[in-house]
Amino acid sequence: MPDIALVSLGTTPGLVRSDETFAGLVRRAGASCELHRVEIGPLARRLRRQIAVTDLVEALSARTAVAGRAVVYSTITAALLQRPEQPYAIRFDATASVNRPGLSGAWQRAAERRPLRGARILLPVSRGAEAGVPVTGPPVVRLPIPVEEIPAAPERDIDAMAYAGYPRKRRLEILCRAWAAANEQTDRRFVIGGLDREKGLRWLRRKGVAEPAGVEWAGDLPREEWLRLVGRARVYVNASRWEDFGLGPLEALSAGAVLATVPTPGSFEALPLARQLAPELVSDDLAAALRTALGIGERERQEYAERARELLAPYREERLVAAVRDTVLPALGIGAT
Repeated sequence: MPDIALVSLGTTPGLVRSDETFAGLVRRAGASCELHRVEIGPLARRLRRQIAVTDLVEALSARTAVAGRAVVYSTITAALLQRPEQPYAIRFDATASVNRPGLSGAWQRAAERRPLRGARILLPVSRGAEAGVPVTGPPVVRLPIPVEEIPAAPERDIDAMAYAGYPRKRRLEILCRAWAAANEQTDRRFVIGGLDREKGLRWLRRKGVAEPAGVEWAGDLPREEWLRLVGRARVYVNASRWEDFGLGPLEALSAGAVLATVPTPGSFEALPLARQLAPELVSDDLAAALRTALGIGERERQEYAERARELLAPYREERLVAAVRDTVLPALGIGAT
C-alpha cells in the first residue's frame, strides 16, 4: 500500500503536469505515491457542456475508493463527493468560491465546504487560491508547482514569445494586435507556440485580425523543445483572459526573459512578481507594455533576470520537497523514510 494515493482528474495538460510534479515531490521527500488517473467515459464526456454539469460529471467519475495510507485530491472537484476513510489533503489551483460565480457555480460553492473542512491539510498552489479558501480549521500551506531553472541560450535570437494553445483563453487576437502595434523593426521575430499556422489564422479570421509580420508558428511542441525556445527569447508576452496558476510566464522568468503582460485575473502567480520587477510592463495596454519590453537593452535585461531568479527561490523543487517532508507528510500521519 502506498503512503499517498493521488487522485488526479488530469483534464488539462497543466493539471497533468501539476499532478506529476506533486507525486515527484512526495517521492523525493521519502514517501511513496501512487497516481490514480480518473477515467471519464465517452457518455460522461459528452455531458460536459456546461460548467455545473461538467463539475458534477467529473466529481462522480472521481468517486472511487483508492488504496493508500492517505489520499491527496488534486482538485476540489475531485474531492467534492468523496468520503474517504483515510486522512486526506486537497491540492487546488482555485476554489469554487473564486472561479465558480453565479448560479452555475451555486452547488459547487456549497458542496466544497464539507471536504475542505474535513481535510487534514489544504494545499493551494497559488497566492490567489490561498486567499480564496472559504473555510477555517485545517492548516493551509501554499505548495506551488515547481519552477525549474531553465538554461538560457548563448544567443537570444527570438524577440518575443507567447503560448496560445487555447486561442480563446490566451486571446491570440490580442497578442497579434499588440505585436503589430509594438513591432517597429522588420527583422524582429515573434514565436507563438501551442498551435500551428492554420489553426492560428482560422482564429484570427474569426476575430477580424490580420496575421502580423514577423510571426512564426511553432506548433504544439514537446516540453523540452518548448523550453529551449523560451531560453532564446528576450520577451515573453501574456494576454490570457484567466489564469488559475500560469506556469508558462514563471518558466519564462526562470529562463531570463522579460515578462510583458496584461493584469490577467484569477490566481495568476506571475502577476505580483511581474509588478515587482517592472510595473510598467503590466498593463491593459499590452502594445505599450510590449513596446517598452522590446526596448530594454541587454544589460538591463540581465539585471531583470537576476532579480527574477531571486523571486523564484520559493518555487524551486528543493524548497518544496522540504515543505512536503516537514509539513505535509506529518499532517497526514506519514513519516518520511
